[in-house]
This record gives sequence, structure tokens and C-alpha cells, in this order.
Amino acid sequence: MPRPEGSVEKVREISVDPQPGGLRAVYLVETRSDDEAHEIDNLFAELQSQVQVLQLCEGKLVSYAVQAHESDAAVLDEIESFLKENFAFVVTQRSFDDLIYRIVTELSGNTGSKLHAVSRCNICGKVEPFPTTLVNMTREDGSVFLSRCYCASCTAEAAAPSNKEFIRSLLAADQRDFKKIARAELVRCPSRKQPMRFKVKDLS
Repeated sequence: MPRPEGSVEKVREISVDPQPGGLRAVYLVETRSDDEAHEIDNLFAELQSQVQVLQLCEGKLVSYAVQAHESDAAVLDEIESFLKENFAFVVTQRSFDDLIYRIVTELSGNTGSKLHAVSRCNICGKVEPFPTTLVNMTREDGSVFLSRCYCASCTAEAAAPSNKEFIRSLLAADQRDFKKIARAELVRCPSRKQPMRFKVKDLS
């Protein structure tokens, strides 16, 4: 994810990408060898064509967060069954919250495993492996200058009667000071792929 650095005066365009939601699960497995760790990694790599997958940690403890569409709920059962049948220590949870992330963090430290960075909602600060909304801000040359992500709760609270006001509401609530952009003139850019895409004008 691009680092939030520099001046917002460089922002020339804003696009909002709603992300698919779904059923979530977290899997933790304590491995006994590198071969077991590789086997688990290969399993989740193969699953990426069916579900959203994010690795939380690697090493002696391997942990993944998964998000699946409701129609693919059986995949979550299959993952759990496979892991429990083939590995000695397995912990699963059918949701993602601060508690399970703390458990992953503590067990990762206790086992000397490497904890991976996980995005946080840029409004409430909650750990969010699969953000509901992504906002990208680009420069004049089209390169991404800033990226912000928001959880389902904060996205819902920012609901507005128009896409333009929805963007303003998100940026006004963001932890970073985007008041200048939130007040700027936003001109819609016609796009079938990104209906919420706006040119940013008059940032003075």
C-alpha cells in the first residue's frame, strides 16, 4: 500500500472501490517442520482462486484470514476439516476481531514466528484484513499517491445521498486531515468500472 506522505495538493483524482463482503474465518496452525509450513502455505495459495486469503503470520505458527462469499461457505468447513485431520495443533474462528488478532500476535511472538502487517481502518483504527471500502488518490500522471481503507461500520456511518457526499463524509472522518480535499470541488469522471471516480479541483 502506498505510504501516506507528502502534500494533499498533489492529489488530482479520487476513486472509491467498494470491496465484496462475506463470511470470515481465521486459521492458526502450529507446525512441526518446514515441510508442514510449506504444505499449509500451498493449500492457501491454491484457495486464492475461490476465496480472499491474507496471511497473518509465518514460521512455527502459520495463520491465515479467509473471506468467502456466502455461497462458498462450505470451503471454510473443508479448510477446517483438512487442517484438523492433518495437523496436531489447530485453532479456528469463524470471524475476525481484535481478540483473535491479539491471540495470533501473542502466539506469533511466543513461537518466534513472523507477524505480517495487516491494514487498519483509517477512521476507527480497527484491524481490518478485508476492508469494505478502498479510496485511492492519484497524481496528475495517474500514479497512486495515497490509499485509505475503511471497515464496514465506518463505511455504513459515512452513508450519504450521493457518491460525492459519500466521499466527502469518509475523508472528513479520516484520522488524517483531509479537510482541504473534502471541501474541494469534485467533478465526476464517467467510468463503467469505477462509478465513484472524481477529478479534484480547486485545492487552494
